[in-house]
Order: sequence, then structure tokens, then C-alpha cells
Amino acid sequence: MAVTRRQMDFLRIIKQVYEATSLPVHYARVAELLGISKWSAYEMLKTLERKGLLTSQYEVDQNKKYPGRARVMFAPTQLVNLVLSGKTLEDMGPVKEFQLLKEKLMSLYEKTTKTAPEELAEQMRTELSGVENPLVFCAYVITILILELQTLSKTSISLLKNVALEVSEGKIGLAMFVGAAFGTMAKAASQVQLLSHMSECLSAFQKNLAKLNQLEQTLLMDFLSEALAKTT
Repeated sequence: MAVTRRQMDFLRIIKQVYEATSLPVHYARVAELLGISKWSAYEMLKTLERKGLLTSQYEVDQNKKYPGRARVMFAPTQLVNLVLSGKTLEDMGPVKEFQLLKEKLMSLYEKTTKTAPEELAEQMRTELSGVENPLVFCAYVITILILELQTLSKTSISLLKNVALEVSEGKIGLAMFVGAAFGTMAKAASQVQLLSHMSECLSAFQKNLAKLNQLEQTLLMDFLSEALAKTT
């Protein structure tokens, strides 16, 4: 799953615009800067999204009286910095495997419309007991915490989203978020058994987090951001 020179051009452009504005970029803007059709730009950006190099979201122009249809906007993930530094996705072993895991975990947030978050969290806790890979373990713990947090108030979730946006990258930022999430959940939870189990998960999370390399930390930070974006 190599990144071509043409794809690198797209990544450089979208990274430059994103860093200049701190806002997701519409594919029409990318098309304008590269002198290509909007359709070609959109197709390429979707391809890069599938590779885990971009994320997309839909936004409505609130400045218009009749906003109309939502526009799809793109933003670079932290993997873009690694790719632009000269590393290929083949050099980054965990990427492909983690993308498959991420798709599985992200699908859980869509299921919360039909299944209670606490039921999905319980399912994940059962699976967690058999997880040995440090990166997978950390992703599971983050998923469980976010599912549990969805049973709390929107204010609590909003505050934790702000924490996630403000924390530094890497191990310190990930540890800060998980610690804050656990603290918020501990204040509201009434089941001693659940808190005991989550306390053990938190301890194991810190140990597994210490084993992650820079790439794995980047993958986990991107996952955290996308997972929180799925919450309401």
C-alpha cells in the first residue's frame, strides 16, 4: 500500500492549507490549487482517507440563510507527517492491521443507536481479556471508556473532547486523556465492581502504552480523535 508521488502532492497541499487555516479543507479548494477537476480531487482524497492519511467530515455553511447540502471536508491525520518525511506505509508495519481494527471499533459507535453503550462496553471488556498486543489493548480501553462516557451527560463528554484537543501528542497526551476519562466516569459510576475492573484496565493501559513506538502512538492518537468525533 505505497503512496505515489501524485498522492504526495495532494498530501502536501492539504497539509499546507489545513495548517494555514486550522480548518478541514474542501476538495474544491484542493482541485483549484492543483488545477484539476473537483471530481478528480474528491476521488483522490477519498483514496487517501481509505489509507488512513486523511479524515473526512460533513459541514453545513452556517453563514448562509439557506445552507443547503452539507459539504465534505478533509483533514490530514498525524500519519501524513511520517509519510512526508520519507517513510512508506510498508515501512510502518502496524498501519494496515490497525486500520482493520479501527474499522471494527469505529463501527461500535454506530451501533449505539440500536444497542445501549454499556452493553457494547461489556462486550469489549470480555474481549479485552484475550488481547495481548499493546496497541490493540490500548485501543480497546479507549473504546470502552468512550462507550461508558456516552451514558453520562453531554457536558461531561464535551469537556473530555476539549481535553483531547488540548493534550500534547504521544504517550503523555494519551495518558492524560484516559486518566481524565476514568476520573469522570468514577465520579458518576455506582457499581464498585465496574470501577474496580476499569481501575485494573487503567493500570494495564499505562503499562501497554509505555511499550508503543512513535508510529503506534500516532495511530492511537488519530483513533482517539476519530472516536470522539463519533460521540454526540
